[in-house]
Amino acid sequence: MTSQRRKGRVMGLMKGKKNDATYSTDFTLLLLTAILVTFGTIMVFSSSVIMAEIRFQTPYIFIIKHVIWVAAGAVAMFAFSRYDYRKLQELTRPLIITAVTLLVLVVIIGSEKGGAKRWFKLGPMSFQPSEFAKLALVIAMADFMDRKKSRLNKMKGLLPALGLAGLFCFLISLEPDLGTPVIMVAVTVAMLFVAGARLGHLLLIGISFVPLVALEILRKPYRLARMKAYLQSVGDISSSSYQLDQSILALGNGGFFGRGLAHSQMKLFYLPEPHTDFIFPIIGEETGFIGTIILIVLFIIFAWRGWMISKNSPDFFGGMLAMGITLLITTQAVFNMGVATGLLPTKGLPLPFVSFGGTALVINMAGVGILLNVSRHMKKHQAKKGNY
Repeated sequence: MTSQRRKGRVMGLMKGKKNDATYSTDFTLLLLTAILVTFGTIMVFSSSVIMAEIRFQTPYIFIIKHVIWVAAGAVAMFAFSRYDYRKLQELTRPLIITAVTLLVLVVIIGSEKGGAKRWFKLGPMSFQPSEFAKLALVIAMADFMDRKKSRLNKMKGLLPALGLAGLFCFLISLEPDLGTPVIMVAVTVAMLFVAGARLGHLLLIGISFVPLVALEILRKPYRLARMKAYLQSVGDISSSSYQLDQSILALGNGGFFGRGLAHSQMKLFYLPEPHTDFIFPIIGEETGFIGTIILIVLFIIFAWRGWMISKNSPDFFGGMLAMGITLLITTQAVFNMGVATGLLPTKGLPLPFVSFGGTALVINMAGVGILLNVSRHMKKHQAKKGNY
């Protein structure tokens, strides 16, 4: 009997270790990220090679930088996948202070490009504090909702979260940048809804946000021009802006199967920023309707995996953190593709994992690392319950 019991305990321990090893990582999410990043790297090279050759006399300048950012993102993703996400809750205050400090400094001493100060120049590379601020805000919101979840059904209980989001958005609007604050507010409101805030309160918040956006649009003539062009294009696509016009032409040129990789015509200085904000039309032109649908499906699966990780998280903080990161990435994808297809007003936002790298790529991959870490705890938690 003693021998049998010992054998049973050993088998049980081995089974437990096998469960932990088998379910230690959400490999579907990891594979999705790898596919998106790899596809993005191919498309960045295809969309930038001719432009780089003409402007900088070397076809490889953008792809070399992008590969460096991909490597940095891979390191960040691995590091955060091994770092216990629960410790991030203890770092909420330092993250907020760091984000606010960087957002203030970039307006004062940041590198200016196109009339905006959004970057710190670090030799041949650059760092964009607003991308760091987006992830910091999600972590802060998850921490707040975990500590104050019993107060979220009252408007007064929402004010601290709205105040923090408002501070971040105000500082980013000074750069100036309107797209990022819109994304941050949308993600914050969605997180509050999932956490249990009343829909009526959130609708009131959304309505009160509209005049602020309108003022920001009126404050900058180019934003007003973009909005007028967008409104006119709703009824008559021929009156769309130059960027949207070229984007629609690129998507149309691709047809069903595409012109083939590296065979885009619109990237030849017709479509502005073909390797960053408007890479989606180049994908459509080179891979066709099939390629764009596959890309959309990949983001849908990504959203589903993020939702499942959030739903099955062993604690409320982890669930809200996973939800916030998933919303942050997928909302940006929706906005980017919406702009490229004329469904949304023109605004410069990169396509996550696919557009030319930079801070956004590293932060998004770090976010995936956090999702993977939450999934590791979720799997172990469920394995102990016998759910696997």
